Amino acid sequence: MSYKLPMKLKHWGKKAVGVTALALSAAAINLSVAGLAQAHPVWLLPHEFNLSGDKGEWVTVDASASHTIFSPDKALSLDRVAIFTPEGGKQRLGSYFKGQRRSVFDLDINQAGTWKLAADRAPIYFTFYTHGKRNAKKRLFADKQAAQAQLPEDAKNVVTKLISVSAVSYITWQAPSQKVLELKNKGLELAGPTHPSDVVAGDEVSFQFFIDGKPAANVNVELTPHGTKYRNDRLMQKLKTGKDGLLVFTPEIVGPWYLSAQLERDIATDKADSESHMLYMTFDAQLP
Repeated sequence: MSYKLPMKLKHWGKKAVGVTALALSAAAINLSVAGLAQAHPVWLLPHEFNLSGDKGEWVTVDASASHTIFSPDKALSLDRVAIFTPEGGKQRLGSYFKGQRRSVFDLDINQAGTWKLAADRAPIYFTFYTHGKRNAKKRLFADKQAAQAQLPEDAKNVVTKLISVSAVSYITWQAPSQKVLELKNKGLELAGPTHPSDVVAGDEVSFQFFIDGKPAANVNVELTPHGTKYRNDRLMQKLKTGKDGLLVFTPEIVGPWYLSAQLERDIATDKADSESHMLYMTFDAQLP
């Protein structure tokens, strides 16, 4: 199922519309994790992931969403992009350009260590239900309480899902540092043992996932190397974390990789029956 992008979109935080919300709806309308690959992947792509010179540099970063990994399709607003310095502070995003297919900004890497780029959108609620003689599948952008006033009287199979999305990437100047990798103990997060800036093609990589600060088992992960536009086989790996939240894999192709992770779980709140956490990360597999 596909959705046309509304014309009057300005930023991610407006009533759960915008590129990310539309991408989410494609995945979330199917309440299983099977819809993960159908959503428009959202990504932040630095043109340089690792810098080794004596002086800092300006790095250009693209922000877009597309099925063809790293080929821009739908530009993202940068209102919710946050830049974290190696010391853990936040740096204001300077001037940027938002086009039709991608947004671009330049980042002054002037502190040694690892920088974090993050685009977190406000959590949104979808209420799904079936309706009519044919049990047509419908949805509302509303939580359980707000949906009560909008649901038709004969609505059936009503389920409300809370969806959270985060897109991250890292840039390291000189030696990698750990401050920006510290867990916030909220939502779906990724940490070592392998530092995102220490990934080498042909070497085994171990990433650990956490949900609200605890190891996250059964996280569904898709790993895709760059260049899908130029080959018939996407070379996507579909993996799942173990009981300890660990994901172990070996990237064989040098260059940027795209990681999509999704965790579904039931919750018992007044606003939702279940929640879906989506984490997107770009990283670079360096030459051995």
